[in-house]
Amino acid sequence: MTSRPVIEAYRTVSEDPARAMALPGVAYTDPSVLEAERERVLRAGWLPVARLDQLVNPGDYACTDVAGAPVVALRDGAGTLRVLSAICRHRGMPVVSGEGRTDVLTCPYHLWRYGLDGALLSAPAMRGSEVFNPKDRRLPELRSEAWGGWLWVNADGGAGPLSEQLLTLSDRLAPLAPETMTTVGVIEMESPWNWKVMVENFLESYHHIGPHARSLQLTHPGLGTFEGEGSDAFTVLENPPADPHGHGFVVACVFPIGLMFFTEDEAPVGAWYQMDRLQPDRFRLRIHLLASPALAGLPGFAEGYREQVAAVHSEDIAVCEGVQSGVSSPDYRPGPLSPLERPLWRFHRHLARRMSGQ
Repeated sequence: MTSRPVIEAYRTVSEDPARAMALPGVAYTDPSVLEAERERVLRAGWLPVARLDQLVNPGDYACTDVAGAPVVALRDGAGTLRVLSAICRHRGMPVVSGEGRTDVLTCPYHLWRYGLDGALLSAPAMRGSEVFNPKDRRLPELRSEAWGGWLWVNADGGAGPLSEQLLTLSDRLAPLAPETMTTVGVIEMESPWNWKVMVENFLESYHHIGPHARSLQLTHPGLGTFEGEGSDAFTVLENPPADPHGHGFVVACVFPIGLMFFTEDEAPVGAWYQMDRLQPDRFRLRIHLLASPALAGLPGFAEGYREQVAAVHSEDIAVCEGVQSGVSSPDYRPGPLSPLERPLWRFHRHLARRMSGQ
């Protein structure tokens, strides 16, 4: 039976963007809403779990979680990309964490060993068990697909092919060649607000006039931004430059949680905002900084780019914390969305459709 908070969270989402409203407070605060989102939205969608440049060689791996379930993305000994459950099939200890390179996945608890294809290779002292069968104890593999320089996963296996859903987005990003970019750094922090507050802040530049008044507003005025391409699978936010001879930047979200941006100058750079360990009022954020291999090799580039992105994000922290505080208040009432927030409406509509089973 669906709980009342889950029903209330998305009941008022309109099919008409001109009638779009912000979401009610329960969407950002109630644990039952997050549990429903994990099952109906996050596990049912395509989520980015690693950049392919993290998984170049056999044995390379990167860990994250998918809707609360620890997983490991890796390249096996034959060169095949895989996403495996990282939970030991004995008593639940994660068999690996972080990222790096390995030939075998070894549970640190009782030293059960798994191959990079998920097969159980050895399990000490199990000969006396009448119910132990190593063939039944392999790590489950999740459905995965490479797109745009990322490895994506669909946990419940029921989503349509990702690349087919993103043909228009692929065309929009093609001049920027995100698949050729390499990771030049990662900014990691705990973020004490609901994951949707992060997505919403990312998907509108209306707020350039506020927290970014002395930074992005000067180069890319918020009132000149608009939604470009969009569908039930993704949205694009265009950010034209203040200088007619300057260069814009493009923001995109592959629903529900694939956040990325790219500059559109002669040497584009970008970033991927990875969110995991989701709780109703917090998550872990890792901002992966992306650039061409040529830029990445320039002395001092990575450090300078990291400082630039960190400075802009620091301007967002106070407002995201403030929004979480506000939507948690009994006095909060959702307000109407501006046409500048059209990507938020598209995001909300995607969520509402998935939560209702569409």
